[in-house]
Amino acid sequence: MSETAYYNGRVYTSDKDRPVAQAFIVCDGRFKEVGDNNISRGCENKVDLKGQCVIPGLVDSHCHMFAGITEADMDIIYVDSSTKPSELGRMLSELAGEKEYEEGETIAAMGIDLTRGEFSAENIDGYISDHPVIVFSDDGHALLLNSKAMETLGIDENTKDPGEHSYFARNGSGIPTGLVIEIPAMMQCKKLLANKKSNPSEILKLLSKQYASYGYTTVFEAMSSDSEDDGLFEVLKNLSDRNELKLRISTSFCYHGEDGVDPETAIKILRTLRDSYSGTVVFNNTLKIIVDGTIEEHSALLYEPYSDSKGSCGNLMIPEADMERIIRMAGDAGFNIHVHAIGDRAAGIALRILNSLGEISGTKTIAHNQLYGNEEIKAITGTRDIFFQTTPHWVEADDFTFNALGKKRYEMQFPMHTMIKNDVPVSFGSDSCLDENTADPFRGMYFAVSRGEASSGDMCFPPKSEGISREEALLAYTINGARQLKLSSETGSIEEGKSADFVILDRDIMNCTLEELKTTSVKKTFFHGEQVYGTGVQSD
Repeated sequence: MSETAYYNGRVYTSDKDRPVAQAFIVCDGRFKEVGDNNISRGCENKVDLKGQCVIPGLVDSHCHMFAGITEADMDIIYVDSSTKPSELGRMLSELAGEKEYEEGETIAAMGIDLTRGEFSAENIDGYISDHPVIVFSDDGHALLLNSKAMETLGIDENTKDPGEHSYFARNGSGIPTGLVIEIPAMMQCKKLLANKKSNPSEILKLLSKQYASYGYTTVFEAMSSDSEDDGLFEVLKNLSDRNELKLRISTSFCYHGEDGVDPETAIKILRTLRDSYSGTVVFNNTLKIIVDGTIEEHSALLYEPYSDSKGSCGNLMIPEADMERIIRMAGDAGFNIHVHAIGDRAAGIALRILNSLGEISGTKTIAHNQLYGNEEIKAITGTRDIFFQTTPHWVEADDFTFNALGKKRYEMQFPMHTMIKNDVPVSFGSDSCLDENTADPFRGMYFAVSRGEASSGDMCFPPKSEGISREEALLAYTINGARQLKLSSETGSIEEGKSADFVILDRDIMNCTLEELKTTSVKKTFFHGEQVYGTGVQSD
């Protein structure tokens, strides 16, 4: 039995019974004891933390880790989000010319804002016509194809749209323009992403190390699969069985409702994933549902029309009756339920359905939660068993959202403090695969806290009353995320008996300045007692 005592630290545990400690003992990958420096007496192997700040291993409660495999496999081109339609083809041609592509290989790009102007295949065809091209919108809810890509996929005037609110945009003659709107229709373009030049096992191990560099030891992959033929689950299981995956991963199955997979089939697939492909650090136990789209695409579902688009209230992606049916089936089968809802009406629908389930053995989560009215606040605070999951970086103010929502609704976004003061569990995630703007949890804490500071001016969405404390931000990145994933008995806090997941930082995040909080960096990350990021731990 191997024991190591870490002492003389500033340890923020995320344990409500002992929020701050000086020392802890790790034994065979678990926390054996947590307390003051006296507990280190008698341990032969000791590490003097020398006053350094230690926090629990962080939880990314909503990310898209698997997208990183696609990015690595496709050698993604990154395009500036402000690129205009008239500039796109030339820019892609220049950037693609710096890379080597085999005959017929797909050229993939991302980062562009497809809501800016009328994008179409014609913007690309004059520059690239011999390779399929797929360009992802920066919000993940639209993409653009060139004509070669549509030809490869067989998309033409006879192609059926998955549903009313997810479709292939068309011109006046009914011919697809190349613009593809929302997830169900986008999923029909997956064939273009199957280059498979890389080894997904090696990419997953590399991504695990990159997550550890931010302090993450647990992630929730929020769009893992929407079909039963995804080989990544077998790869994950094999890595877990061989103890080669140094990251705890919870996965999801996404039900669209419009793409031919009925609720019974979806539950059957979920059972197979859970029963056949889970492992010691892999948990395939979550149903993902998408209620609406995004503010950027004007597809987030609102009660009142968008201020800059009179008459449009956004889109409901799945009929309420179908949504309620699959959610109830998943709840009865013991799965966690994770619901994407951005607009206030979408949140209202999700809350009505989740509250109607009563108590279930899995967890209930609404993700993103951008716009909330008084009725939605009453609905979520009435039960306190629904997780309010979001990305704190998104509270940074912008003119686009102000124009889209108008002043009144602009001041009703992301009510984090309201949730916390009403005992609603708030969890934070990146909604990305290591995107530099949202993956950094300390930058996320900075925005969540700065929102309430007078010194931040108009940097964040109002009102100032929705800013939260540093302690609350840490809980959102640790124990609350673990609870959301139903993993709080294993991780999320520095507590006796739990996996020894912890992070040593370069500064005390509770006492440094806000600007210093934003630039906090990870010195070392430990997963199950094993150092998985950083260099050299000096023993006494």
